[in-house]
Amino acid sequence: MYKIFINEFPLVITSNPTDFYGSGNYRLVDEVQEELLKARETLENSSRITTDFGLMVIAGNQDECFKKFAKGYQRVTAAGGVVFNDKGELLLIKRQGKWDLPKGKRDEGEEVEETALREVEEECGLTGLVLGDFLAKSYHTYFMDGQRVLKTTHWYKMQVSDVKDMQPQLEENITELAFFPPSEINLETLDTYNSIRDILSQVL
Repeated sequence: MYKIFINEFPLVITSNPTDFYGSGNYRLVDEVQEELLKARETLENSSRITTDFGLMVIAGNQDECFKKFAKGYQRVTAAGGVVFNDKGELLLIKRQGKWDLPKGKRDEGEEVEETALREVEEECGLTGLVLGDFLAKSYHTYFMDGQRVLKTTHWYKMQVSDVKDMQPQLEENITELAFFPPSEINLETLDTYNSIRDILSQVL
């Protein structure tokens, strides 16, 4: 299953019809190219204030359908970390006024695991990070210089013991770093992006 966040709304592409049942306020979309383009435009032009819904494509082959959808985008690969300290607390960063997870674009020739560790080190000033299990991929779209971009982010669990030198990377618009007990993180009220909320829901 692919869950692509467009303008904070999810477009789900799946080959499993049971994903639709009990999925909340989703509307079905046909997998033909014309309908995929309409779905994209619908979500791009939806109001986050007045509308709360998602679209779902039940495809014969979800991988091929995703490739077809992605043709209209410039692709970007990124990686990041869901970092826990020795107390079991989770690291959140505040970037451009919203709570987020540390992540960034992959450099040429870099493995995504290397990207994830490097970005957490750079954005948070942490050392001695221990790479854990792969968690998931997240997908979200945005516009840059008038072009549609589809970013795929690879997420990994991480552990850290030494946090004494932790500091935000200000040039990346990160203003605050904090560890929170999972019990204190309310995903319904947390001021974050829906793609991040989706990743956090897998560890909280």
